Amino acid sequence: MDKQKLIYGAVSGFAALAFSLTPVLAVEASNSTTGAESKNEAEVEVDNDVDIYQDNDLTVRNYINVDSETGENSSSKNTGSGSVKTGDAGASVSITNLGNSNSASVSMDNGGSASASNDTTGFDSWNEAKVDIDNDFDLDQKNDANVYNKVKVDAETGENESDKNTGDGSVSTGDATASVSIENDLNKNDAEVSLGSLGDASASNKNTGAESKNEAEVEVDNDVDIYQKNELNVCNDVDVEAETGENSASKNTGDGSVDTGDADVDVTISNSGNSNSATVEGGDDVDIEVENDTTGFDSDNEAEVEVDNEVDVKQKNDSDVKNEGDIDAETGENESDKNTGDGDVDSGDSDVDVEVSTDVNSNNLD
Repeated sequence: MDKQKLIYGAVSGFAALAFSLTPVLAVEASNSTTGAESKNEAEVEVDNDVDIYQDNDLTVRNYINVDSETGENSSSKNTGSGSVKTGDAGASVSITNLGNSNSASVSMDNGGSASASNDTTGFDSWNEAKVDIDNDFDLDQKNDANVYNKVKVDAETGENESDKNTGDGSVSTGDATASVSIENDLNKNDAEVSLGSLGDASASNKNTGAESKNEAEVEVDNDVDIYQKNELNVCNDVDVEAETGENSASKNTGDGSVDTGDADVDVTISNSGNSNSATVEGGDDVDIEVENDTTGFDSDNEAEVEVDNEVDVKQKNDSDVKNEGDIDAETGENESDKNTGDGDVDSGDSDVDVEVSTDVNSNNLD
């Protein structure tokens, strides 16, 4: 008598973040040798604001009920003969739920040079040189998964009886195999943001003179906003029964035989979930130069560089997946009946193969 039960379940969740913020190099704001009635202001302001929020919420319920038996055997009311021989009942259940996963790799590089300058401006000057760099990066990644797998497997080799024999009456069965495999891959977010080198930006007033009011300003503003959200609700309900007949060799006084076997069920369900992927590359190399030079008496000079990058990415998935199955493979409701001699049932082979795959939602942005 063989019985096989194998149950395997796994649940996993993952979140990863790699982050690098390269500081601004060689930033200069300068007033130089301005003179007399001057009011001078030189200002460098660098503001990096990175806000990353990754959130997973996963609820998994697996209910598994496996019954593997080789028949409810009886050799019955014999005065001579009466035989039941069975064996083989196998059930295998494998459930893998891989959970929510967030991964973010962020690199913000302001490498390069930004400069604002007033130089030797002169009498009654009001001079301002200002560099303002503002990077604001906001990343939200969120998964919400609710998974419910309920599996009930019953593999048995018949509800056997050899019945009311006074001589003979035989049941021989075996083989009932059921295998269920469910894999849910669920939610994934992946974001890679690199705002590469800004390069050079420069604004300058130079040697302007006398009644001057001079202003030189460099302002760089990068604003990246990424929001990715998955919500997935999966319900797999599988009910599998494989049995090789409800056998009886009946009311024999001599002979009466049932021989069965083979009932195979194979169910594979795979749901992969929502997936968002975003790659944003910006910034690039910039070479900008704005200049007033040696302008002269009663000047009012302004040189200004302003760079503004704004990226807004929203990706959202919402899925509801429900797979339900009721699968029954059996090789007959056998009887060899009211035999006084002979009466034969030979059955076997019943094969069911079910495969369900759902790929669900996916967003991708480069």
